[in-house]
Amino acid sequence: MRKNFWPGVKRTAQFGLLATLVGAAVVACGGGGNAAPTTVQANATTPWEVMTAGDIARCDLRPPSDTNANKTAQLVERQLASAGTNSNVLTLGDNAYFFGQIIGYTTCYEKTWGRFIDKTFVIAGNHDYENGGESNYFKYFGAKADPSGNGTGYYRIDQNGWTVFALNSSVDSTAASVQAQWLKQELATAQPCVAAAWHHARFTSAPDGDNASMTAMWDILDAAKADVVLAAHEHQYERFAPMTSDGTVSTTGGMRSFVVGTGGADTYAHARVRAGSEKQVEAYGVMRLSLSAGNAKWKFIDVDDVVRDEGAFGCRAKK
Repeated sequence: MRKNFWPGVKRTAQFGLLATLVGAAVVACGGGGNAAPTTVQANATTPWEVMTAGDIARCDLRPPSDTNANKTAQLVERQLASAGTNSNVLTLGDNAYFFGQIIGYTTCYEKTWGRFIDKTFVIAGNHDYENGGESNYFKYFGAKADPSGNGTGYYRIDQNGWTVFALNSSVDSTAASVQAQWLKQELATAQPCVAAAWHHARFTSAPDGDNASMTAMWDILDAAKADVVLAAHEHQYERFAPMTSDGTVSTTGGMRSFVVGTGGADTYAHARVRAGSEKQVEAYGVMRLSLSAGNAKWKFIDVDDVVRDEGAFGCRAKK
């Protein structure tokens, strides 16, 4: 049986495994722990390589090996092999599709993206919460989804001069929410470069259009001069210019953002090109972020190892 722990982090919590069949299956139960920042590798002299995508493990009763999630998992494995030890995976929600049931994690996710679970950080999406499925999400991922042990589903990671805020867009994210107050407090001790990641894309050219649920969180981050937001939910890849929370392209501030909902669920086309959108791709793949002190590089790579988008940016001055 596999272990479920934070990559590169010693934890005092112990995890048990409960074996049952289908409806309950095998779940990894996470313990408590403190809310201190999670630090991954201690080597800050080489870039921190982060492979990221959302909308992942959709098997629909097919063998996991015969899914697009398996193709993207193989891509992630190749990228991790080339990246070295200072590397991790960050999911962007909708980790498993099966009506919120545990089988979606223990079969489809487990046999695809579960292969590199020891290097993985996770974020919840709406399908992880479907039909009360958040209990299965938290059971399966344990402390990876809930390092505080409080069932909040949000946390921070510090590495290479970066703080990554893994936020939860499936719970209250208004300005008065507990999550928003936590974010404000944590930003006071953030690293010089700041990224945020959540599931529901604030801006998108997808058919459903923009999602305003994280507007307050965007404002809080932008006021602190955070640098980039990663999201999914829309099953496509898209890159946006720096924008303010109302969707205005900004030449003097604002945060750039990426939508990477390309982890395995069926992709679909962009309905239009929204103002501020700089690149649109419909393909299965992952984004590889190379995070160094003061800057970042990105590549969106499809399952055939073709780089479909790439670039770099420097972090905003925080004072």
